[in-house]
Amino acid sequence: MRAIRSFMESHTLATWAACAYLFFSHMPRTTAMVNISAGLMLVLTLVLAVKRQLQIDRHSNLVRAYTVFLVVVVLGIVFSPYWQESLIPFRRELLPMTLAFVLLTGQKAVRQQGQETRIALLAGWALIAAFVLRSFLALNDWLVEGVHTDYYSSDHAAARFFDFFAIDATLIMPVVVAAILCLAMPRSLRGVLIISVLTAFLLIVVSNVRTALVTTVVVTLLQLLPRLSSRKIWAVLGIALLSLGVATVASNRFDKVVERYATIFSKAAYQGSEATGASSVYERLSIWKGTLEMAAERPLVGYGLGWQKLYDAAYQGGYVDRWRTSPAFIDKTVAHYFDTYERGKVNPHNLWVDIVFETGILGFVSYVAMLCVLLVRAFKAWRYKAQDQVTHWFANGALAYMVTYDLVNMMGGFWLTSGATLLLFIVSELLWQQQQSSKWQSA
Repeated sequence: MRAIRSFMESHTLATWAACAYLFFSHMPRTTAMVNISAGLMLVLTLVLAVKRQLQIDRHSNLVRAYTVFLVVVVLGIVFSPYWQESLIPFRRELLPMTLAFVLLTGQKAVRQQGQETRIALLAGWALIAAFVLRSFLALNDWLVEGVHTDYYSSDHAAARFFDFFAIDATLIMPVVVAAILCLAMPRSLRGVLIISVLTAFLLIVVSNVRTALVTTVVVTLLQLLPRLSSRKIWAVLGIALLSLGVATVASNRFDKVVERYATIFSKAAYQGSEATGASSVYERLSIWKGTLEMAAERPLVGYGLGWQKLYDAAYQGGYVDRWRTSPAFIDKTVAHYFDTYERGKVNPHNLWVDIVFETGILGFVSYVAMLCVLLVRAFKAWRYKAQDQVTHWFANGALAYMVTYDLVNMMGGFWLTSGATLLLFIVSELLWQQQQSSKWQSA
C-alpha cells in the first residue's frame, strides 16, 4: 500500500487527470468519466496557468503546427454556416485533447524534476490498459451475441465494446506491440499483453472488416520482421493462426470469412459502370469526388469541425440534385449514396478528404505538419538506434502507427482523439523536451 501511495503522490493531480482522459476516451460506456476528467483538466489548466506553472515550448515545431491548427479550426467554426454544430466536436474532442497535451507536456514541475520519460510511460500505459481491458470486454460481447456474429450483424447498442472494436484496436495495436517488443516488464504482464493482442486479432478477423485485417497483418509483420529469427515470435504466430483456425471452423464461419476477405483480390471490387453497377471502392471514389467538390466552395477553413454536416451541405447546396441529373456515372453514384443513407451515416470515407472538408486547405496543411513532425522525430530515434527503452518504444510504435493510420484512413476518417495520435504527440513532445534539456545541461 505504501508503494502504491508513494507512486500516486509522485505525480500531480493534473497528470493523473490527463491520463484518466486517455484511458476513458478509448472505452465505450464511459462518457460520464470522460466528461469528468475533461472538466477536471480544464480547471487544473486554469489553476496552473494562474500560478504560472505551465510552460509551453514555443520553439517546438509540433507546438507551432498545433497552434496554427487550433487557430484555423476556430476560424472555421466562426465563419461556418453550421457553427453551432461545429462547436460540439470542438468541445467534446479537440478541447479535451488540447488540455491533455498541455497538462502532460507543459508542467514546469515535470521539467524541473526530469520526469519527462516517466510521464511518457504513464500516458502510454493508460492507453495500453484501455486496449487490454476493452479487448476482453469485446470478446465477452462477441460470445454473448453469438460466435456467428460479425460487426455488420451485431447489435451495436447491446455490444458496445465489440462495436467498432476492429478499427479502434487496429489503430492502437502498433503501440501495444511496440511495448511488448521494446519495454522492460515482468513476464506475467508481457503475457497479458500478448494474450490481449491475440484476442484483438481474433476479433478483427471475425468482425469481417477488411481494412482492419489487412492493416493489422501488414503492420504487425513489419514490426516483427527484425525479430523473426526468434523462436518465441514463431511460437506466438503459430498460436495465433491455430486459434484463428479453431475459432472460425468451430463457429461454422470459415467459408463466410474466406469469402469476405477473398473480395480484396477481386477485380470487380474496384470497378464501376452503368452495366455492372458501382463496387464498394468505386462508390468511395465517387464520395471523395463529391466531398472535394463541396469543399471547393469553402477552400481555406472549410465547413467547421464535424463530418455529419456533409449531408446537410450536399442537399442544401444543391449538389445532390446536380449529381442526379449529371450524365457521368460517378456523379450518379454519389447521388445514390446520399439518397440511400440518412443523416449521421453519410461520411467522406477518407481522412484527408474529411480534413479538407472540415478545416479547409489551411487545416489540412497544419495537421499534416503535425504528423510530419511526429514522423521525423520517430525516424531520427529509429535511425540513431536509441538505447533508451522509452525512446525505442516511441520510434517503433510511431513509425508503425503512421503506416496503420494511413492505411485505415484510406477508407475511413478517424482523427483527433482516435487511435494513438494524441498519445504519440504527447510522448514525442516529452522526449523532445528531455533531449533539449540534456543539450542545455551539457553545454
